[in-house]
Amino acid sequence: MNRLYKQVSTPGLSYRRQVVDHDGLPEIALTLFAHDLEKSLSESSVPLYIREIISIANWASTDRVASAQGWTIFGKPQDVRALVREYLTIGAHCKVTARADLCGLKVSYINATNGTRVNVRMLLSALKRLYDFLIVTGRYPFPNPMVHEDAARVRLELREQHRLSIRMLRGREPMPPESGVDERSGIRLSENYFRFIQQEWKPQTIDDPEFPHIIQEAGRRFGWKLREICVSRTLFESGARISEAVGLTALDWAVGGFRNILQSRNKGSFGQRTKTLMISNPTTKLYRRYFDDDMHGRAAVDLQRMRVSTLTTLYRANPQSLANVPLFLTEQGVPLTAKLFREQYWKPALKESGIDADPHQARHWFVTNALRSIDRTSKDEATRARRRQELIRYMAWNSGERTLRSYDHLQREADFHARLGVIHKEMRRRERRSQAPGTASSPQSIDAATAAVERSNQDLAFLLGEDDDD
Repeated sequence: MNRLYKQVSTPGLSYRRQVVDHDGLPEIALTLFAHDLEKSLSESSVPLYIREIISIANWASTDRVASAQGWTIFGKPQDVRALVREYLTIGAHCKVTARADLCGLKVSYINATNGTRVNVRMLLSALKRLYDFLIVTGRYPFPNPMVHEDAARVRLELREQHRLSIRMLRGREPMPPESGVDERSGIRLSENYFRFIQQEWKPQTIDDPEFPHIIQEAGRRFGWKLREICVSRTLFESGARISEAVGLTALDWAVGGFRNILQSRNKGSFGQRTKTLMISNPTTKLYRRYFDDDMHGRAAVDLQRMRVSTLTTLYRANPQSLANVPLFLTEQGVPLTAKLFREQYWKPALKESGIDADPHQARHWFVTNALRSIDRTSKDEATRARRRQELIRYMAWNSGERTLRSYDHLQREADFHARLGVIHKEMRRRERRSQAPGTASSPQSIDAATAAVERSNQDLAFLLGEDDDD
């Protein structure tokens, strides 16, 4: 019988998430691994990592080639690598290419295709973590298959070469990298045997100022109530992720005096409140209405019948007691989740109105319009740079400059298309005028046309970046 695994949630036990076999018995190694992941990953990320491990393990037991070769995730390193390569190629529909990297290590590079339906980056990370865990706990007697066996040696050789170069140039040992005194080698060393080729993230910029209104109208027609309206307005006004908006607690609201400033967790913050959200005053009033409404608001489903006045009293007596009071509840009185809001309220409402948009596009709309406002109102480059840094801090981006460059790149493309469209319209207008009856080309008009063509060529050269002196 094929050995198929599945993960089950057991919140009442010491091991809150277990991996069980087809007969319902726990798979000890994977269950211990899931328990260990809870120490370093957020609660929502653990099942995703385990899902990727289970997917490749189950695929190995059903694939004809893997079964014939006896490949499993617990096999020898060469067998594990063969299994991963087969799974990525056949099961995940990726392109896998073996070639040497810049350091001369022969590794496997992975490209996702349109048919790829697995999270390749998460799969590779989960497998590497799994073997690290199994090795440390004595459950895997081989080196980590996801780490190239020659990576450590090459790293030492390159560091030694860099050290000798500094000694020859400066007559001394190199200073620590964090000092900034000596140049870094410039070579990014990776020990991974499988490497997912970085795909450039492209944000979806939305310029339509009416986009939030269009979404609100779609929700109104669908029957959104106060809760859905509050969540939607929070997405557009604060730039929050959907998980951050629905995950707000009464304490997050209380620290700002129950006004328009809220604290929030950030992606990768493990539940810690590391960022601030700002909403409008009208939305703050909607929050209060939603919280106190006995018919259509939170009070209608809250067994404790809390009001904003109740929260104020509790906050004065014991602030931390509000950390377990979610702002948004379902009709069953349990915390609203991002998946439920997306699947049951956002998507059906937009589909009914013929709109194709994800909740995350509200975040892109926020950033796009924030950048437009900065460019429009900044009097000089110093002011513009300072305000862009303020936006980075507000959004709590880990790679803020790179993120903004992605938005800038798309905006330059959009500006180019707009300017090119103007050129096309002008060309068409001149063409229609030249084709009008009784229109003749005089020597003067020919000279003017030649000059216009020259100017047009200069404009096009500028747009194409070909107007450099050299």
